[in-house]
Amino acid sequence: MYYRPREKKRHPLITLLSSLLLLAATGVLAYLVAVYLGYIDFEPPALAEQFAPTPTPTPSPLLVIAEGDLAFAQGDLQLAIDKYEQAIRSDPTLDIPYARQARLLIFTGNTAKAVERATQAVILNPDSPENLAHYCRALDWEARYAEALDACSCAVELNPNYAEGYAFLAEVYADLGNWRLAESNARKAIELNYQSMDAHHNMGYTLEVQGRYREAAEFYENAIKLAPNLAPLHMDAGRLYQHGLGDYEQAIKHFKQAVKLRPFDPEPYDLLGWAFYQNGEYVRAIEAFEQSISLDPNYVNPFRRETAWGHLGTLYYTRQNFEKSIEYLKKAVELGEKEFIRRARQIEIYTEIDTLTGPQTVPVLRGSFVSDKPPAYQAELRPIVYSTGGVEFDTELTCGQLLKQSLQAETVLLNSTQVITLTQTFTHATGTATLNPEANLLTLDISHLPQPPRTPYEIQVTFWPNRTDSVGYFQPDSAGRAQVNIQFEEKLVAPIEYYYEIGLAYAYLDPPQCEQAIPWLLKSLEIDRSPYSPAWAGLRICPSPNAPPTPIPTPTPLPTPAGQ
Repeated sequence: MYYRPREKKRHPLITLLSSLLLLAATGVLAYLVAVYLGYIDFEPPALAEQFAPTPTPTPSPLLVIAEGDLAFAQGDLQLAIDKYEQAIRSDPTLDIPYARQARLLIFTGNTAKAVERATQAVILNPDSPENLAHYCRALDWEARYAEALDACSCAVELNPNYAEGYAFLAEVYADLGNWRLAESNARKAIELNYQSMDAHHNMGYTLEVQGRYREAAEFYENAIKLAPNLAPLHMDAGRLYQHGLGDYEQAIKHFKQAVKLRPFDPEPYDLLGWAFYQNGEYVRAIEAFEQSISLDPNYVNPFRRETAWGHLGTLYYTRQNFEKSIEYLKKAVELGEKEFIRRARQIEIYTEIDTLTGPQTVPVLRGSFVSDKPPAYQAELRPIVYSTGGVEFDTELTCGQLLKQSLQAETVLLNSTQVITLTQTFTHATGTATLNPEANLLTLDISHLPQPPRTPYEIQVTFWPNRTDSVGYFQPDSAGRAQVNIQFEEKLVAPIEYYYEIGLAYAYLDPPQCEQAIPWLLKSLEIDRSPYSPAWAGLRICPSPNAPPTPIPTPTPLPTPAGQ
């Protein structure tokens, strides 16, 4: 028999209290849910507000600049650039972060933006030798040598004891081939500040361009001792040891250090791979080249147009792996030829107006291309502000203040009526210009642009170094909107060895693929038709009726014996 105990009866008072507690808990829960969902606004009492967490204060721009300086000293260039950008956003009227960011943009190869930033620094504070010196160097790297000389000369005029001003002036003279002035200014920089990294580095550069490699190496090493965490210094020293002195062990040592300091940059891996290749370490070279490609498959050295693809193709060509060589070298040629559009620096939109001397084209919108977000390069188009006459230069102004005036002045001189008309007409016009190097395409998107009074608007693009082309015309629609696509057909020339190595690789296949080889060999001879070109060997295997005449040495008469 199953025994079930009798249930205990609860006291009525306890039952009432339990019900009240359950009801109160349900009410509190409902209130909290309503607050969370926004049905009830909750304001904390004054006492609670006193103990609420305070908002995080915005750091001082000077503190952020100091953080950027520290990052630069530690060799983290990208972090330093970002810190200077943060300081610029915090206080756009402070000149220091513009100049210091320009300095680092040169190290990272973004010389177009370096000029833009350095220009802004000079406009904000034209009497700063530091601003003028970095503006000078940015101009030098953009091959604008005459302007660079003016800026550096002004920097040392404002402060005759500023070592970096002389160092950068030496760099400009070295690029112009004036070795005497280059060396004297570099020595002056070292005398003024023996602890200046730029002074030692540029003395090394001045000696390097003269072919005095052993002396140059000493100064490059001095610069590295002063700034051991700066990867570009190691890359410059490595190139000197590699190409100037043939010391591949030292070159490899410096390139390895550059890789360590900039592990996400494809350039030091490419340099390291080429040093391994020239030292006969092919397996290590392949690893370095493949690492460079994996980091950025579109990287091209902007000055030599060499790529890790090309170096890897040359390595396979040397090892007689012609199929792989062709594959990599074709990619290298494609990248090198597309470098033309990456040289775009500025875009201007022109219109035609009537003047007292007849029709004249004047720019109405202008923008500068920057490469912050590769592979696309974008320029913000803004209206140009005109003046009614030439700039009046005050003889009491400093050279920096005069330079600021020239930077701010518009070169097109108009009368007051034309200035008012242009200003009122284009003040609301805005747009963007985007370059796509992959497609070799320029895209314009412009709004609030009135119909041109005479001819269609003209597009002019300035390319590095010092070249301006008219690339097309357009007409906005009735709403003032214009969307334009311009396809560039022009290409640069990749390194010549890429062309003849592709042609020779096809010719050396078994059997020779002459139909594929001949175009590459002929292209190589278009670049260089000298009798020493390896392309002639390929044309002996694969003759072509379109080949130029084979160079024949000019007969030289034998010397006549004395007395005859």
